[in-house]
Amino acid sequence: MTISTASAPASAPVARFPLRPLLILSFGVLVTVTAESLPAGLMPEMAADLAVSPMQIGLLISVWAITVIVTSIPLARATSRIDRRLVVGISLGVFALANVATAFAPAYAFAVAARVVAATAHGVFWAVVIVYATALLAPGHLGRGLAIVTAGGTAATVAGLPLATLLAQAWGWRATFVALGAVALVVGVVVMRGMPRHVPARPDTSERAQGFWRDPSLPALAAFGLASILIAVAQFASFTYIRPYLGVSASIDAEWAAALLFLFGAAGMVGVVAAGFLADRFPRASLTGILVLFVAVFAVLTLAASNLVAVIAALAAWGFALGAMFPLLQTTLMRVSTERTRTLASAGIVVLFNIGIAVGPWLGGATGGETSPTSTTAVSASAMLLAAVVGGVGLALAGRRMRTGGAG
Repeated sequence: MTISTASAPASAPVARFPLRPLLILSFGVLVTVTAESLPAGLMPEMAADLAVSPMQIGLLISVWAITVIVTSIPLARATSRIDRRLVVGISLGVFALANVATAFAPAYAFAVAARVVAATAHGVFWAVVIVYATALLAPGHLGRGLAIVTAGGTAATVAGLPLATLLAQAWGWRATFVALGAVALVVGVVVMRGMPRHVPARPDTSERAQGFWRDPSLPALAAFGLASILIAVAQFASFTYIRPYLGVSASIDAEWAAALLFLFGAAGMVGVVAAGFLADRFPRASLTGILVLFVAVFAVLTLAASNLVAVIAALAAWGFALGAMFPLLQTTLMRVSTERTRTLASAGIVVLFNIGIAVGPWLGGATGGETSPTSTTAVSASAMLLAAVVGGVGLALAGRRMRTGGAG
């Protein structure tokens, strides 16, 4: 692969579809997202070894989300003129060391500190990885390319976390963190040695004179940002209490829960693949359609909880919609944003989703997720309907940039 040494704007991507670099980035996404939720899969083992309650282990996930919220945008702006290859590679290296440090934590406080470092690296990685992938892609390949990169996140749920849990049961939770850190380090080295260089171009004189807050992409980005919070709140309010829903509302035996969750994850992978084709051919219609599908899913889960066939179909549709949503939304943001706002858009979506992740479970609990789960799915349906309206406003504001594929 030829390595460019000049500053290359995103409007001049490589001509061929860069499958190998995209797969490398996707694998990095898989590793980092697996680490994000890893304490959930290792909760009993970690709690016993560190002599803390399971709730304190669960707080490691909350600490991660708060760290990402606080650090992502400032660090993304601080590294906005640095070679993307270096930012991605170094962030994966720091992430790897922090996970290995977690494995050797002598006490809970040390584990918290190590998680904060790992989450900071994760936030930087996620803030840059989509922008970097966009720079490698021709405008007509943007949807398919970003679907490949974001598929790593779905694969983390379907395969990464279950495999890590199995490893912990066989070799202990510390071995799992060491293995994850080793894989992240290898991916970081591959990025540094084998990925193309890309230094973002500086805005031209006329753009600087115009002022950042007059950038034409900001109104649409603000609408999509609000929609993102609502989507994440709706998703995590209900999904956090999926087991009570299956048992209390749908009266499904506990032994079937794993199979249904596997169906959910498998449908998510199908959604990622579908998004790769839809985002380049029908960018506006596909995002609108997925938002409407989300509303329908939560409505069915609320109104037809006693109908087993309807519940199973809704779970599959839910997984499909979730798998398709993130690549479609990321593709839309990259098309709508300008070179000046692209890093902010990529970092901002990470922050906003983490806000939704933090608020969603609390809202689910407050609306009866444990004892009356259909009340929570009704709230999710309302939040998703509002997200669809706000997303429609964003698409209208995007206007010509969506029709022409944006800045590329």
